[in-house]
Amino acid sequence: AAPYHAEVARRARGASDAASRLAASISDPSLGVSPPPPECIRRVHCSQLSLARFRREFVCTATPVVITGLGPHLTEDGVAGHELGWLKRHGATKKVAVTRDNAHVNAELACKDTDVLNLGDHLDRVLPLDQPNLSPADFGTHDGDRTYLYDCSIPLKLPSLLGAIRVPRYFAHDFLQRTMHTHAFTASWPSLFVAAPHTCSSLHIDQWRGNFWMAMVKGTKRWSLFHADDAPYLSPDYSRGTLDPAFPPMQVMDDAHAQSSEMAAAEAEGNNSASEMAVESESRSEAGGTSRQGAATAAVPSPLYRPCNEYPFLPFARRHDVDLGPGEVLFVPGGWPHAVHNLDVTVSFAGNFLDESNLDRALDDLKLLGAKYGSQMVDSFTAIDEVWFDPEDEVM
Repeated sequence: AAPYHAEVARRARGASDAASRLAASISDPSLGVSPPPPECIRRVHCSQLSLARFRREFVCTATPVVITGLGPHLTEDGVAGHELGWLKRHGATKKVAVTRDNAHVNAELACKDTDVLNLGDHLDRVLPLDQPNLSPADFGTHDGDRTYLYDCSIPLKLPSLLGAIRVPRYFAHDFLQRTMHTHAFTASWPSLFVAAPHTCSSLHIDQWRGNFWMAMVKGTKRWSLFHADDAPYLSPDYSRGTLDPAFPPMQVMDDAHAQSSEMAAAEAEGNNSASEMAVESESRSEAGGTSRQGAATAAVPSPLYRPCNEYPFLPFARRHDVDLGPGEVLFVPGGWPHAVHNLDVTVSFAGNFLDESNLDRALDDLKLLGAKYGSQMVDSFTAIDEVWFDPEDEVM
């Protein structure tokens, strides 16, 4: 396990060094370093997005994208997929592990956070929570509030659903499904998500920096994505000893910066009011009554960015926020930290995948996982490392 732990330590040092370099740049006014503006994620209709274009423009360049127009093609029920008949017919009697108390905002879960029940019972609890007469003030008081069926492997746990869903063609080239031998991830995806309103995921990076996709069948998820290179600015914590760090909850970090911004605005308003009063008093006392209000007001600083003592580098990470609605599919490049907030009852399925864009990085991590966890991961590394592909065939 020594190579694994050495790599964890190297990544921790790298993140710390990157944050230190940013801190030094911020403290030097001559450099003019300021937070980047929020970035938008493009939406492209499936009729305008060929496989070749998707892989050249988005996968190979590690650029997130929302693919629209796929709603009628995601389930066997076509345009009625959001009514969830397919899910009830094929999965209602299957046992699933559902987390409670919004436990997925934490970086780690415990068995005490989970209930095992029929998928149909989970649906019966959460679907009524979409009714508009339920006041936000009552959140947390209803049966099913804060519950989340998260990343439940369909091939392993709900195989009866496999014939009812349609994996978008953009991800059919997944190298994980092209190996001669089975491995630890052969049957991991697609996985199912069924969430109550206002549940969230932790901010995290997917294992072995796998590319990720999610298809929304019902409801809307608010996604926050961060560029892979900016993970050091998100207060990563490597103390748990894993290749991918833990991060503070997204809402906690956002709330801290919102409060800091509100304080900055209040202080700026107070400074402006005090300056205007001082100028008015000075103007009255000057001979000839010449006013200097304009000059004094211009001298009052307008803080575009106020450093936040907690999570000070969060605003400097390139951030993409997007609401993913029914019938839309999101692509998340490998290695990008991301977090999700379910705005209402949501049903979706998703998966990780490997291709030429992230194969080498994934193999590096899988080899290290083999060094720590033994033969199963070593065999998985060997199986995936045998995949052969022609780069021209893959991206054209």
